[in-house]
Amino acid sequence: MPGDDFSSQLIKARTAAGFDTAYKFYHRNGGRKHFGFTFVHYMRIEKGASVPRPEWMERIMVALRLLPTQAEARELLAGYLRGMLGGGHGAEYVLGPLLSGLESRPGQQGSMQWMKAHSSVHMTPAEFSAMAASETAYWCGEALCSDGGSWTPAELAGKLSLDTKAAAKALESLKKAGIAVKTPAGKYKCRHQGKFFTYPGRLEGMAPQLLAVTGYLDKAARSDFFERFELVRAEEGAMSNYRLQLAQVMDGANAYATRSAGEKTGFYLIELRMRKLKPF
Repeated sequence: MPGDDFSSQLIKARTAAGFDTAYKFYHRNGGRKHFGFTFVHYMRIEKGASVPRPEWMERIMVALRLLPTQAEARELLAGYLRGMLGGGHGAEYVLGPLLSGLESRPGQQGSMQWMKAHSSVHMTPAEFSAMAASETAYWCGEALCSDGGSWTPAELAGKLSLDTKAAAKALESLKKAGIAVKTPAGKYKCRHQGKFFTYPGRLEGMAPQLLAVTGYLDKAARSDFFERFELVRAEEGAMSNYRLQLAQVMDGANAYATRSAGEKTGFYLIELRMRKLKPF
């Protein structure tokens, strides 16, 4: 079938991203609202019966949490082009010269790669919306997702300097959304304790929620723990490759994360931003 090469690459990338089934990948990423096509059609793509329209590819890449410069993304895009060209000698004749000069860059290594594939929980748009609904809900959600214990509303409110009634209301909303569970003792804990969480911030329709969360983070910032600027003159292609390295460094911060309280534990926000300034 025309999409066999692409479908095998898609299944490989989906599994590596932490989605062990096609159903989870499609529905936890917002379903038709994000992808623009039905689950039945997505299954046709995974089975190699068809290839996505070009305008759908970016949405698939976003759902896979892939940057275009990653080696895994290049493999996927190459498979897609072969499928679009019908495969066989004709496809290789066109693509061979185009792809032969591209250096394959290594993907995520070691424990981070394993963690993303086997220990990830990708928040659904509904779950993320519940967290982003208010400042109190956001911090209650972050606390539960970053801790291995269980909390009463009063305990969590005291720890996070929140209003107790607002915390109780927020925890109930997080329970309803499926992020939190309530114990027989009346305490709340994360449904997926000890997991690595990713937000659906780049999915279709999530911009307002992501903007709200950014506001909560800015409001909570107390001081700069570390800051550094670097201005370079470079080719755009080179900086596109460099952003992959930055993303991998950012992921590496999770190696320092802890799930239990310590004498000096706290939330640290790590931000990476690359801006194009002037042509020169």
